[in-house]
Amino acid sequence: MRELFCRISVLLLLILTGCSQKSCAAEVEHEFLTPQVVVLKCSKPVEIKKSSVPILRKGEWKKENGLIRDKNGTIQKEADITCYYYLILERALKDQEKLVLESSCGKLELLYSAAVPSNIFKVNQVGNGANQKKKYTYMGAWLGSAGALPLKQLSGKTFEIRNASSGKCVYKNNLHLRRNDPHYQGKIPFTGEEVLELDYSSFNVPGKYYFYVDGIGRSMEFSVGAEALNEAFYIHARGLYHKRCGIAKQRVHTAWESPACHQSVLRGRFPGNSDHYRKGKGEKDFGFFDRRGNRIDVKHFELIISNPPYSHKYITAPGGWHDAADYDRRPYHLRIVSDLAMVYLMKSENFIDGQLNIPESGNGIPDILDEAAWGVKHLLAVQQSDGGVGTWFETVGHPGPGEGLPDQEVRNYYVSAPSRNSTLEYAAAVSTLALAMRKAGAVKECEKYLLSAQKAWDFALNPKNRHVAWFRLKNQLISYKEEPYLQGENLLKAGHNLYLLTGDRAYLSEIMNEKSRVKESFNKDFWRWSVLSWMSLELFPVKDLEPFRQEYRKVILRDAEKMLQDQENAYPYRTLWHAGNAGWVHSMAWGNYHPLRRAVTLIAAHKLTGAEKYLTGAYLANDFHNGANPLGRSMTSGLGKIYPSVFLDLVSYADRAGEFVPGITPYGNTFGIDRNAVKMVYGENADRLPIFRRYVNLEFLSVPSSEYSVWETIAPAAVTTGYLIEKTAMPSAELKNRKPAGDFRKLPGYRALP
Repeated sequence: MRELFCRISVLLLLILTGCSQKSCAAEVEHEFLTPQVVVLKCSKPVEIKKSSVPILRKGEWKKENGLIRDKNGTIQKEADITCYYYLILERALKDQEKLVLESSCGKLELLYSAAVPSNIFKVNQVGNGANQKKKYTYMGAWLGSAGALPLKQLSGKTFEIRNASSGKCVYKNNLHLRRNDPHYQGKIPFTGEEVLELDYSSFNVPGKYYFYVDGIGRSMEFSVGAEALNEAFYIHARGLYHKRCGIAKQRVHTAWESPACHQSVLRGRFPGNSDHYRKGKGEKDFGFFDRRGNRIDVKHFELIISNPPYSHKYITAPGGWHDAADYDRRPYHLRIVSDLAMVYLMKSENFIDGQLNIPESGNGIPDILDEAAWGVKHLLAVQQSDGGVGTWFETVGHPGPGEGLPDQEVRNYYVSAPSRNSTLEYAAAVSTLALAMRKAGAVKECEKYLLSAQKAWDFALNPKNRHVAWFRLKNQLISYKEEPYLQGENLLKAGHNLYLLTGDRAYLSEIMNEKSRVKESFNKDFWRWSVLSWMSLELFPVKDLEPFRQEYRKVILRDAEKMLQDQENAYPYRTLWHAGNAGWVHSMAWGNYHPLRRAVTLIAAHKLTGAEKYLTGAYLANDFHNGANPLGRSMTSGLGKIYPSVFLDLVSYADRAGEFVPGITPYGNTFGIDRNAVKMVYGENADRLPIFRRYVNLEFLSVPSSEYSVWETIAPAAVTTGYLIEKTAMPSAELKNRKPAGDFRKLPGYRALP
């Protein structure tokens, strides 16, 4: 189906280059949403002068696809813009009828074929699980300045599911109108659509199918079956593999090759908590201070440059993942280690050796734990003899487009100075990995991580190891102080894990000595701690810690219930985002909006209670992620049929593969619109763009939308889909041998509808 879809796309979506001044007809792409609605896609404004079928109404919009590349592939600071023209005809075309348009580009002949899938259908392009209790596809379209495609009149009409091979109808039900599209502060629509739902919850026969509605047309193919979740997990988890630091990505494991990078590191002096570099509000007894004792803001690059390491002895330390488009390795990544290990502990039957086709496959350890172990490999290498661990690997500036692959970077990297809390956070993560390795029967690995965690714990518990230092910055002396206390969430997590691994009640005593601070941790905003941080309290209950287990359950179930209510009632499409009138509705940026990140709360709630509704909510979040959303496209590169084809990723700029690396989930929606996009593309029309359609992509000129991170968008998707796996299987030959499709500009996702 993917190859067929690409062939159809090539026929319908001609590449917009090489136009002469006499005629630009060859530049005009088109697609039919219905037999009565056609969309023209043009590289510059076009005027429609005459139509063989009268036009009732027109709409238009323009959108950036990415940044322009010159003939040498060099990226320009100029948007590649497509103009969209929506033509609503007086009547529906017949199958194989031509629509003839006279335009400023010349004569256009557009053939309507009922066999070509319509993007009015918003489906899970990867497929539904066989055990999924509720399943929905949606119909809807936004026609730019013409607004919503009218669909309300179709409510109650029949839709069919047809077998993809035979075309035979295998299921029927009625279309239903979803709730009206809300408007932010009564002005800006969220989807810009009238949305119909196609409920096929009772259809569970594995196979490949498409939807059909008389008078509208057919959808792209979709599948029902356990293999859909395996594919989704594989692509998401492989996104981590493709972001590994310090290892060559080679043909046996991927067609997106790159040499080994960043094999060594120097011991730096800079503090490893990025939050401390901003002074924030109010008086604090930690952070950076001037000589008068006033809290100050500090830029970490400036601090590193001004304070070189005391020793220039290199440490061999491959491991970890590049944070995003740049190549630093951050303390936040310890959440990935913990979450991968914890989801294994939650559902170990879902994970096997060889499942991800990574270099460690075949070593007898489930691949998900090998990937988690890669996240601490570099930290094991830099752990000091006293147990201290610096957890931030940074250099003196961000790399940029045109600098080549990461192995060509000439900057030195430095590891942050150990602090009590950085070391405790490491102990919490590596002890979780030790627990998972013990369950997997990997005795030697368990012992290695346990020993490291114990050393880290001892360092963290010693008040003498509080990080206090003086630095020189801009010819002035400044000071730094770490918090005088340990973070409660990591104290609870590490202490509980170490008690489980050793049986030593001294670890529990340390937790109880700080029980008030531990309890405060449960009041933090959800993005400040991993939802699965304390799942071990439920999996391995300890009587002394029962109050914390109950508090954890309360927080998770409270949040999960709100998410389910929002998912069902807030918007025409079922998504886990806050309702339009909620105070947090604007906070979509940096991956907060991503459904599979939010769905980690639902899988936690399901593990706590066994209630089917939470599992169903996670399935529906996966549907939204994979194309059952207003844009009608997957949110992850290489996943589904219409997916992000260009985004801010320096490796993909340099690897000559053509298609960008798969498994990357860009941030996407930011609620607002990037100022560069306003200036270069939208102008005064920016506020007219519906909020759920604000996926602005100007690559390095629109970082909050076009970038990603391994811990905010990639890993949570792997964790959620890993939990949803219905029948564990090895990856298919098609997945393992997948090759780049070629020029990313020819992929359906490059000029997908706004």
